Amino acid sequence: SSDTQLPPLRSIDDFLITNARFGRPDYQDKERWNNRIVNNLLYYQTNYLAVAVIAFGLVTYVRPLETIVGGGIFLGLAAVALYATNNRGDVQKYKKDYPAALVVGIVAVSTLVMYTLGSIVVFVFSIALPMLLVLLHASFRMRNLKNKVQNKVEAVGLKKTPMGVIMRALDQELS
Repeated sequence: SSDTQLPPLRSIDDFLITNARFGRPDYQDKERWNNRIVNNLLYYQTNYLAVAVIAFGLVTYVRPLETIVGGGIFLGLAAVALYATNNRGDVQKYKKDYPAALVVGIVAVSTLVMYTLGSIVVFVFSIALPMLLVLLHASFRMRNLKNKVQNKVEAVGLKKTPMGVIMRALDQELS
């Protein structure tokens, strides 16, 4: 919506270097660990967006063709699966009317996937790497006073950010 604003990019000093305090989360207390992740996702969301774009860009720079081909195949397979699940009647009719064509299609798609499996892996890695980096930082970065204040402002609804909207949609409690 129009009142949703992306928060400012936090300084590299606050995000990673001098002022950044890192500590191992308490793995036994899942609620506290989840709270740390949610609050860091809210406070550093612009930095995390930048990290995700840079990481995806680096993988794409190192393996451009594989990323593009893998992304295309991945999206194509997702589209076919979505069509097949939403149109079961049409698929059943096609299966009954043209069984040989369906077998040839399945063999062709399987061959294409096997041939481009490396590209699919590169594409999945280009998505998974930024997510891993963000999750690691959000898990290990300890909160500071500014972080807590900004998260309270978001929680009471004085400020709306994209990550806050996503967290509310996922029924995460903002504290």
